[in-house]
Amino acid sequence: MHGPAEPPAELSTEAPLAAPPADGHLPDGQLADGHLPDGHLADGSGNVTERSVRRRDAGQLAVVTFSHAVQHVYVAGMAVAYPFVIASLHVSYGTLGIVLGIAGIAGGLLQGLAGFVSRVSSRMLLSVQNIGMAVASVLGGISPGFALFGAARCIGSVVSWPQHPVGSAVLAKRFAERRAYALSWHVAGGSIGTAVTPLAIAALIASYGWRVGVAFLAVPLTVGGVLVAWKLKSTGPEGGSGAEGDRDVMGAPGETVPAENAAGQPKSGHLDVLRDILRSREAFGAMIAGTIAAGGRGLGTLAVFVPAYLKSGLHLHALTVGALFTALLVGSILGPVMAGYVADRVGRRRVLVVVYVVGAATIAAFVMVGSDLLALVGVGVIMGVFAYSESPLLQAVFADGLTGTSHQGAFGFYFAVSYGVGSLWTIALGEVIATVGFHWAFYVMAASFVAAAAVIVWARPRTT
Repeated sequence: MHGPAEPPAELSTEAPLAAPPADGHLPDGQLADGHLPDGHLADGSGNVTERSVRRRDAGQLAVVTFSHAVQHVYVAGMAVAYPFVIASLHVSYGTLGIVLGIAGIAGGLLQGLAGFVSRVSSRMLLSVQNIGMAVASVLGGISPGFALFGAARCIGSVVSWPQHPVGSAVLAKRFAERRAYALSWHVAGGSIGTAVTPLAIAALIASYGWRVGVAFLAVPLTVGGVLVAWKLKSTGPEGGSGAEGDRDVMGAPGETVPAENAAGQPKSGHLDVLRDILRSREAFGAMIAGTIAAGGRGLGTLAVFVPAYLKSGLHLHALTVGALFTALLVGSILGPVMAGYVADRVGRRRVLVVVYVVGAATIAAFVMVGSDLLALVGVGVIMGVFAYSESPLLQAVFADGLTGTSHQGAFGFYFAVSYGVGSLWTIALGEVIATVGFHWAFYVMAASFVAAAAVIVWARPRTT
């Protein structure tokens, strides 16, 4: 197992591969394409160019993480704007919950397309999604009524589908031994994008109104789309050659195995992928747990309902809402990276169960402390640490449970189910808030984490 990886650093180009020797014999363990079995490059003398490999990997991690960050700028900015949109356009949280639920279901289910577009480059998919979300932001800002605003929000969700299955597949394959850590950086990148947004958008809303705040989100998204298109080294189509293809698939932690069926062909058919997921208790359990835990997930329901609770439940000022939400997001940056580092060393399932239990307690505590600002900051930071650590750990557990299966196709099914079907929680929680208030909604969120922990305990790998 590698030591702790450095945070995403500068981007770099790949080192050229060495030409085969004249006698046709390659150094021990080196493949014909210049790669070693573990994905490292070798120089002409047969020595591993470890520094070049690490820089290349860090560059890929940085670009994918950056794409996730700008996507979350949009999500966080919209979350801060929702209470003001509701007041301005005269709708209820129940109506907002329905719209967000529909948007989440549509965007989530579309993630199942990942296996069908495996021949489209990840660079194109990730850059087009960011440009599409920029257009949705402008439409939302100029909407004269809630109908067009809701439609724009649905468009933003629909075009955002590639980030999770494509980005996670790239990282799960490239960082097999440090899978939880790499996926944690992916999630932390989203949290960084979320963290830098609330205060800025809250200030814009306080000064110029929610329309300017929503429309402004198009700026970082456009920059993100252009930068990803320029800098990301596309992983190529699934089944491509060398380390940049996606023919290698998920195996046990620290292991990458060929995705081949009995005929020796890549095992990437959609029915084959689904069959492998269903046969694996660990993978299937992770997918079910993800659907249940969506009720309290930091990247979903908490991002929507925490600002709503602070504004509409506690009636705090816009800048105070932004500051408290930012405090929560500080924990959401630190938590995933620390949890991923620990999980790769002491066990991913074990750490995930702890995250679920402690996360549930902090979600309930958030509404129990009342309007005490100091308590809200303290509980919020701890809640951010645990509630946002759930997603990358669960993805790592899912990946650990699969062998001989296409990365992109498997993650397409995972996100379509756990995020698409899981988006029904937004509708349900919106109705709970409209009917019995914010406190009960947060208690339901906490209960979803407890139930997900029980599923993970059940979904331990079968012993032979």
